[in-house]
Amino acid sequence: MNHFDEMTCLMYLEGQLDRSRALELSAHVDSCGECRALLRALERESKRLAQALLEEDEPVPARLLSPAVGEHTPWGWIVSFGLAAAGVYTVWTGIDQIQEQLGQAGFTGGNLFTMLLFGGVFWKGWNTVTNFIEILAFTTLGILAIGLLRRSWRRWTTITLVMGAVLFALALPRAAGAAEVRKGHPSIEVGKDEVIKNDLVVFGGPVRVDGTVDGDLIVFGEKVTVQGHVTGDVIVFCQSVNVEGQVDGSVRAFTNNISVSGTVARNVIAFAGTVDVDSSSKIGGEVIAFTGNSSMDGHVARDYTAFGGQATLGGFVGGNAYVHADQSFTITSGAQIDGTARFRGQKQPEVDPHAKLASPLQIEIVKKTPSYASWRFWFHQALFWGAAFVFGLVLILIVPQFFSRVVASNREYVFSPLLGFAALVGVPLLAIIVCITVVGLGVGIASILLWLVALYAAQTFVGAWIGEMLLKPGIGSGALLGRMALGLLVLRIAFQIPYLGGWIKFVVIIWGLGALALALFRKQQAGSPQLA
Repeated sequence: MNHFDEMTCLMYLEGQLDRSRALELSAHVDSCGECRALLRALERESKRLAQALLEEDEPVPARLLSPAVGEHTPWGWIVSFGLAAAGVYTVWTGIDQIQEQLGQAGFTGGNLFTMLLFGGVFWKGWNTVTNFIEILAFTTLGILAIGLLRRSWRRWTTITLVMGAVLFALALPRAAGAAEVRKGHPSIEVGKDEVIKNDLVVFGGPVRVDGTVDGDLIVFGEKVTVQGHVTGDVIVFCQSVNVEGQVDGSVRAFTNNISVSGTVARNVIAFAGTVDVDSSSKIGGEVIAFTGNSSMDGHVARDYTAFGGQATLGGFVGGNAYVHADQSFTITSGAQIDGTARFRGQKQPEVDPHAKLASPLQIEIVKKTPSYASWRFWFHQALFWGAAFVFGLVLILIVPQFFSRVVASNREYVFSPLLGFAALVGVPLLAIIVCITVVGLGVGIASILLWLVALYAAQTFVGAWIGEMLLKPGIGSGALLGRMALGLLVLRIAFQIPYLGGWIKFVVIIWGLGALALALFRKQQAGSPQLA
């Protein structure tokens, strides 16, 4: 006997069989116990399902039905960077004592790591910047505390953490102070008899200081001449710097050329085209110069370090001397080095026999060979490729759908490069503007960090797109990983092309950045709450 299947029985119960077929099934059920049992079982299940569907639905809370509203202020970022600012301030205030202890232990500027970490530009003597960081730490933590008390007053654990951080910041010893700001053209002068009892920040044309600045001197301008007395640091971002007077702190210069003929109680650190330390100068700390052409004929109590093309040393160095010069290095007859003297470059240095060296000059001649001829070069390239692959792997595992959308956005051959260039230039500018306001500090810093991450991630997006063009699109995360690996390998090879490698890297950055921006824009327009 032929029996009816479940689908036919369900269609019979739902009244979807034609009349002749329904009559046939009804007659068959009267004589077949097995089909009759199946029909009754399906009928019971259908009734239960219908009853379940007819039950009154449980009301959904209004907060779940309402659209998601993002908070205007990212409290997570604000608390993170507020606490970080407080921690940086604490370390900053004690860095001088740490450096002094390390100096007593023998770690001076001759040690490259110590030089970069403790003798670098951003670690010592920046009193105005320290005060500014303190203000931002206090204010951001205070705003965060008020916001959490207003919006999340039941979260006692969070409130305890935030209030504890605020009390910790308020317990810091130093008080914030304001600086005197001057702007103007064509020139700004501090007269010989003028005394400024505060930090001085100058924006404008040529700046001349003949009087006294009882604090730091920070200049953003064309030319700076210091013939007077600065009790703090001299921090300049300009075309030319002349230090002819007395500076009780350090001189930090980002400039085309700098000349020091006066007295600097601490250090001189310069990023400049030309650095000239005159024979009449006296520097109580060390000199660190990143320059194309440096000349040191003065008196340096501690170490002298120079990186550049040409270097001349004819003065006194109380500590160690380390020079890395690609073109030439000359030690004249008036030179005296009490510590160790080392040189690294492509040509033999010229050492006058009358120069006074505590120990023979240690010379390391570097032969310039094509980088691709060294196994280390390819080993480093393999490491760079592996780092980019691991970064892309993490993105694919975390947000696979969004990663695929970004890769697909690379096909926009017009909008992606345009958006990428706009993001490359616009995001840091906007972030800097936002950071000027205290409330926007967390947003500004977070934007800069995310911008840097996006710059690095651009190669993974473009690499996956190139891999798809070579192998054709695949299905699944495994296929996406394989294509990204191939694309990153192609990019890594392209980056090594002479003269063109840098431009290729630039195009990859703006293209991938634009694809990311385009995918984010479309995601926002779609109103999806998640990236994947």
